[in-house]
Amino acid sequence: MLYIAKPDTWFKSGTVVTLIDDYRKDGWTCGLFEGTRVCLNPGSESHPLGEERIDQEICSFDEFEELKNG
Repeated sequence: MLYIAKPDTWFKSGTVVTLIDDYRKDGWTCGLFEGTRVCLNPGSESHPLGEERIDQEICSFDEFEELKNG
């Protein structure tokens, strides 16, 4: 299933992310998502500032809009 990242979340705002694993079946309100991340803190992320890369992270579903027909 595909989603659109909201502003101020783990993934780049407005980009499409993919749900890798849905943890709601286990009673959680989150899932494992994969999408584009932008480095904002080179010291802790070990990537150059502003670098875009594909990354995975466990996030709450409320950080995304569901992409219709996705």
